[in-house]
Amino acid sequence: MSASDFQTPRREARVWASLIGLALVGTLLTPSLASAGPAPGKKQAKMSRELSAKLNTRNSPALFQVILTAPQDEVDRLARVYRLTVLRRMFSGVVFQGTAAQISKLASDARVFSLEEDRRVYSMMAVSSQSTGADQVWRGTDGSAFGGITGSGVGVAVLDSGIGQHQDLRNRVRAEFDFTGRRPVRTGGTDEYGHGTHVAGIIAGSGWGSESDSSAAYIGMAPGAALVSVKVLGADGSGYISDVIEALDFVSRYRDWLDVRVINLSLGHPASESYRDDPLALAVERAVARGIVVVASAGNFGKTADGTPIVAAIVSPGFTPGALTVGALNTRGTVFRSDDEVASYSSAGPVVDPGTPAPKDPNDLPANALLKPDMVAPGNAIVSTMAPGTALWQLLPERRVRGANGGQYMWLSGTSMSTAVVSGAAALLLQAKPGLTPYQVKTALQISAQHIPGVGLIRQGAGSLNVALAVRFATHLDVSTLQMTNTIGGEPAYASGITFGQASTWGQTLVWDNTLVWDNGRIPGNVTLWGE
Repeated sequence: MSASDFQTPRREARVWASLIGLALVGTLLTPSLASAGPAPGKKQAKMSRELSAKLNTRNSPALFQVILTAPQDEVDRLARVYRLTVLRRMFSGVVFQGTAAQISKLASDARVFSLEEDRRVYSMMAVSSQSTGADQVWRGTDGSAFGGITGSGVGVAVLDSGIGQHQDLRNRVRAEFDFTGRRPVRTGGTDEYGHGTHVAGIIAGSGWGSESDSSAAYIGMAPGAALVSVKVLGADGSGYISDVIEALDFVSRYRDWLDVRVINLSLGHPASESYRDDPLALAVERAVARGIVVVASAGNFGKTADGTPIVAAIVSPGFTPGALTVGALNTRGTVFRSDDEVASYSSAGPVVDPGTPAPKDPNDLPANALLKPDMVAPGNAIVSTMAPGTALWQLLPERRVRGANGGQYMWLSGTSMSTAVVSGAAALLLQAKPGLTPYQVKTALQISAQHIPGVGLIRQGAGSLNVALAVRFATHLDVSTLQMTNTIGGEPAYASGITFGQASTWGQTLVWDNTLVWDNGRIPGNVTLWGE
C-alpha cells in the first residue's frame, strides 16, 4: 500500500501551530553610584554563585575580567585603589581585570554594589546545543567535533507546515509528504508558512549557512539525523485535526519503510475533553505503541494577557501520557544554567479531566491528575533556518538573521522551539542506544534533567534537558555506579533523578524529592483551567 491509497476527509475542527512568544525589550536605568554613597552594613557586592566560588577556589584562573556599572570618575578611583587594569571603558561603566585577591577586595568596597564576570555569549542555537550538553556527545574520542553521536541513522518525522529549501537542510530530508489536500501526496520541499523549516533546522540543521572560519553558529541538536517532512499545516500556520491524525497513523503504519524513530509535534489545540477520548491524543498513543517517540509541545498558555499565571493548560496532544511533552526554558542567552528560568508563556500542568474540582489543599494534585509537562528545554529567541518568502519571513522582518556564510535565519520563541530541541536530543539518545523504547527514552531524558530551584513540577516537569547525562545514563552498564553530574558552561549540572508517568525502564519509575511540590504557588493566585 502506498501513501496515495489513504483518503483524508476534511473536519471542521482546526489545529493551530503553537503561538510565537514575543521577546520584550526593556531599558535598565541604573542610578548613579557616585551619588549613592556607602551602603550601611554593606559587606560584599552582589555576584553570581559561580563567580563567588571561583574567587574562593585555589585553582581559579590567574586573572579575572569583571563588569562594573559606575560613572567614570568612580572607575578611576577603584582602578587606583585596587590597582586594577582597565580593559574597556563602556558607556555604563568598565571591564576590570585583576587577580582573585584584587577582585575580592573590589567586591568589598562599600560603593560597589554588583559585579558580573565578563563571559563569552553565544548565538541562541549555539546556546541550546551547549547548554543542553549536545556538543559534548557530538565530539569523537579522537577529539573531532562531530565524530561522536550526532543522531546519525535516526529518522525524525516533522509534522508541521513542511520543510522548505535551505542550505542547512540539504541532504537532510529523506522524504516529503503533504496531507493538507484530500489525499496525501509526495511533495518537493514547500513551506509557505516557515514554521516547519525553522523547527527542522533546530532538530537537524547542518549550520552550513552560518559557517565562519572557526565554527558554525546555528547547528541543530542532531546534525546527523534524517528528516521526513509531513506537511499538515497550511500557509497561515493552521491545519485540520484530521490531517494530523491521518499523518500520525501514516507514519506509524509505515515506520519501518520511512525509518522513523521520532515524531515532532510543534503544534496543538486547547484541550476540551479527556485525553482518553481525544482523537488526536489517541493517534499519538498508537504511534507510541508502534515504538515511536512522540515529542509534543506543552503549549504557550502559561499566563493571561495581564500576566496572571495559568495552571492546567497543557494543549492536545501534549496532554496525553504517551507524549514526551516539553515546556520552554529561557536561557537568557548564556550557556551556563544558573540563570535559566521557565518561560512565563510556557503552559503548566497538571492535566485533569473537564469538570474536575480543585483540591481542598492547594498543594495537592487534583483527583486523577496527570503530571505534565515531562520536562523543559531552551525555547526562547531560538535562531534557526528560514526560507525567504514564507509568511513568517514577511511578517517579522525584525527577526531576520543573516549567517556568516549567507544563510537566512530567523529567531522565534515558544514551546514549538523547545519541542524541536528535545526531538533532536531523542535522536542523539537513539543513536547511542538504538534498542530503547519510547518510555525508556522519556525516562532517560527525565532522570538526567536538572531541577530548577523554586519552580514547581507542573511548570518544569522533571527539569531542564541535559542530553549528555541522558546518553551516559542510557549506555552505562551499571546504573548504581553512575555519576550523574557533568559540567556545562563552567558550572556543575546535577541530574534530578525524577521520572514519572508510564515509565518502564531500569527498575526505577519514580524518585520523589520531598522538597519538590507540584506548584510553587497557591491555586488562588493562579487562573485555574481544569481541562476547559
